[in-house]
Amino acid sequence: MINNAIVCIFIIYLKEIYKGIIMQTIHINLISEQLIPNLVPTLSDSNCKGVVLVLGDSTLSDRAERLEYIYSQRGVDVVKHMQGKSSFKLSDIKCQAKELIDFLKNNHSDKRWVLNATCGTKPMALTFTSAFNEYNATLSNINDSAFIIYTDSQNKEIPLLNDGIEFSLPYKSELTIDEILAANGFMIMSEITKNNDDDIIKRKDLTEYLSNKLLQDCIGMLGTLQAMATEASKDFPNNKVQSMRKEPISTYAQVYNKLNENGLISWDSDTKTIIFNSEDACRYLAGRWLEEMTYLTALKCGFEEVAMSVEGVWGDKYDLADAQKDNRSLKGKNNEFDILIRTNNQLLTIECKARNWSANSQGVNESTQQDVMHKLDNLGRKLGGLFGLNVLVSVYSLTPAMIERAKSNRINVLDNINLDKMRQYLKDLNRKMS
Repeated sequence: MINNAIVCIFIIYLKEIYKGIIMQTIHINLISEQLIPNLVPTLSDSNCKGVVLVLGDSTLSDRAERLEYIYSQRGVDVVKHMQGKSSFKLSDIKCQAKELIDFLKNNHSDKRWVLNATCGTKPMALTFTSAFNEYNATLSNINDSAFIIYTDSQNKEIPLLNDGIEFSLPYKSELTIDEILAANGFMIMSEITKNNDDDIIKRKDLTEYLSNKLLQDCIGMLGTLQAMATEASKDFPNNKVQSMRKEPISTYAQVYNKLNENGLISWDSDTKTIIFNSEDACRYLAGRWLEEMTYLTALKCGFEEVAMSVEGVWGDKYDLADAQKDNRSLKGKNNEFDILIRTNNQLLTIECKARNWSANSQGVNESTQQDVMHKLDNLGRKLGGLFGLNVLVSVYSLTPAMIERAKSNRINVLDNINLDKMRQYLKDLNRKMS
C-alpha cells in the first residue's frame, strides 16, 4: 500500500496534469458496444495526443471504426489498433496486455498512459487493470505511473483504479448531440437547431398563443383542426379547402381569426369552410406546433443543446462520407425524432403527440399506441445508450395500458399538458441531468 505522504503528492500531481500543466497523455480505449464511456475522458483531456484502440477479437471492429471517425473529427489521432485473439480467454488477454505495455514503453515512454477500464469485456477490464497496476509497482518514481480510470456515467465522476489511490477526476460535459448519436450508430441527415431555427422563432408568439389556447379552454376544437390539417396535407393543394360541421363561435372563432391573421389559413367569420394556405401550414396545424412549443420551451430551460426534427440513418458501419455521397439514402433505415436534448453527455429523446388516446377517438387503436411506445423504447434507447432518457409528451391523458407499458420500459410520461407544466417538467429534468 502506498503511504499517505506519497498519495498526497500523487493527488496534487494528478490535479496539475488534469489542468493541462505538465505531461501529454496517451489514452487506451477497450472496445465494447458502449462507446461514450471511452469518449468522455479522452475528449475532456486537453493533453491527449493519441489513442490506442484495443479489441479482444474482431467482433466489434465496427465500433472501433466509429470511435476513430469521431476522434478524427476532433483532431485526435488513433496511434494503434490492437487486435487480440480473444475477448474472454485470460491467457490471450494477458499476452495482449503485455504487448500493449511493451508498445507504449517503446513508442510513448515520454507520455502519461491513461487506461480506461470501463469498457471491453469484464475479463479484459480486469486483466488490463491488473497488468497496468503491476507495471506501476515496478516503477521507482511514482510520478511516472500510468493512470487507470473508470467512467462512472451514472454518478458523473471518473474515479482512479490505481492501487492505493482514492481520487476522482472531474466528469466534464464534452460530447455534442451529433457525437452521441454517432457513437450509437446514427448519422444525422438534417436537424433544426439554434443555427437554422429562424422560421420557428418568427412564429414563436403564435406557437405560444396556440399552446395556451389549444391546451386549455379551446382543447375541444383541437381534434377537428388537426383532422382537417391532416386531410388537407394528403393531396395539397387539391384538398386545401376543408369544412367543419358547424361554424366556430366565441373563443374557437378567435383562434381561427388568429390563424387567418397570421396567414396560415383563409377564413371568413360565420362560415364553416377554411382554406389551408400552404403545406407548411398543414403540417404545423396537424401537430408540429406542439413540437415547436416543446423546442422553444426547452431552449429556455438551460439545456446545453436542443435539436428538433432530427432525421437520420442507422448503420452498422459508420461511414459518414459514403452516406453523404449517396444522400444517405439507405432504404428502410431512416428515422425522425421530434426533439433531442443534450446535457452533461446525456441524451434526452422526446416524442410529441397531440392525438386523443381515448377508445372512441378516430384512428386510434391498440396498435397505434404500441407503435408510439415501441419507437421510444427501442429507438430512444439505441440513441441515448444506457443512460439516455426517453419522454412521451402528450396533449391528452394516456390510457392505463399505455402508462403501464411506459413504466415497464422506463419511458417518462408528461401527459395532459399545459405550457407551465411543461416548463417546470423540463427544468426539473435539466437539474436531474446536470
